[in-house]
Amino acid sequence: MLVFWRERLDPRRLAGIDTSRRRLKPGLTQAEVAHLTGVGLTWYRALEKGTKAEFSERFLQRLAMTLRLSETEMIMLFQLAKGYAPPPVHVADDAGAADADMRLMLNQMAPYPAYLSNVCWDIIAWNPILDEWFPWLPYERNMMRLAFLYPEAQEQLVNWKEDWARPFLAQIRVVLTLHPENEGLQQLRDDILNGNDVARELWDQKETIRHPDGHVRGIRLPDQDKVMQVKIMAMAPMRNMDMRFITLVPQEDQL
Repeated sequence: MLVFWRERLDPRRLAGIDTSRRRLKPGLTQAEVAHLTGVGLTWYRALEKGTKAEFSERFLQRLAMTLRLSETEMIMLFQLAKGYAPPPVHVADDAGAADADMRLMLNQMAPYPAYLSNVCWDIIAWNPILDEWFPWLPYERNMMRLAFLYPEAQEQLVNWKEDWARPFLAQIRVVLTLHPENEGLQQLRDDILNGNDVARELWDQKETIRHPDGHVRGIRLPDQDKVMQVKIMAMAPMRNMDMRFITLVPQEDQL
């Protein structure tokens, strides 16, 4: 099944894959899948061979995202590797905050991607353009977990350490200070620091940023070799200032 799933992929649709070289077989190689899921080739190859081992849920979730598995295929992967179904995708408790008018506003941001997230950076609503730019929403609906715990995302977010990881952690520090009793934020911080060595290094520098409004950062889009510079437009609805309404606007020379 794993061989079938990786060989049906279009390498041009995934960031961090060299598409210039001649390929003897369709899809991704074992080494490319291992790289995008953050494990060694030997570890991934053992799973593909059906070797029994303690493959973690987090690794299998990353693998499902890399291989673009459907819900049914993801269930098969977990059942074969772990003997049970995958945990359900986390849905924020405040998903109802995105009412019909808010969703209409998100859709009206087209052709730019836009989304609404809560205080813990759970993405609770988004427009269809975000799906085109970032094909990971079915697998991970938290912006911070995606950026730190999925190697494929780090390939897509250009200059990841300085332009994305550093300011993201600085934001988390500020929001934790404002909401010190929020268990979701505490768990988010712990998951990131336990799962990413670079995050632990940057966290010790104790930087602080309130919001990313106006920041310009680079993104690699599927099917495009070039890096697109986008400006982050960050807003908040007055009725809930802990929400974030984010739109990514390409700079004029790239429109």
